[in-house]
Amino acid sequence: MYHIKHYADVETPIPGAAWAALDERQRVDQVLGKLEASPAQFLSQIQVITAKADGQVIVLMRQSLPANQRGPLLLDLEEYIKVNIDEALAVWLEPMGDRNSLRNLRGIEVKVL
Repeated sequence: MYHIKHYADVETPIPGAAWAALDERQRVDQVLGKLEASPAQFLSQIQVITAKADGQVIVLMRQSLPANQRGPLLLDLEEYIKVNIDEALAVWLEPMGDRNSLRNLRGIEVKVL
């Protein structure tokens, strides 16, 4: 139980000055450059949508994967960019719209914030 409390008190890292000084296109290019060199072939499975100054790297899956494969892939991707670019970066999967055909037929709309 002590270990959980230990991590709860740790400060969240913030991206370094070098990351924050880049504009969005340069940050995306930096992530893409590192991913092209990765042995894991991440770019065959994900597309980088944006890379924000606060450390959020938002990606989109190129193909649908079950959760038991998608989760470890995203965790490996996040670890790779933390080690190779900046320890404060976090990977986020772009939210998908509602794909439920019954709700769509009834005219119910779910807004993604």
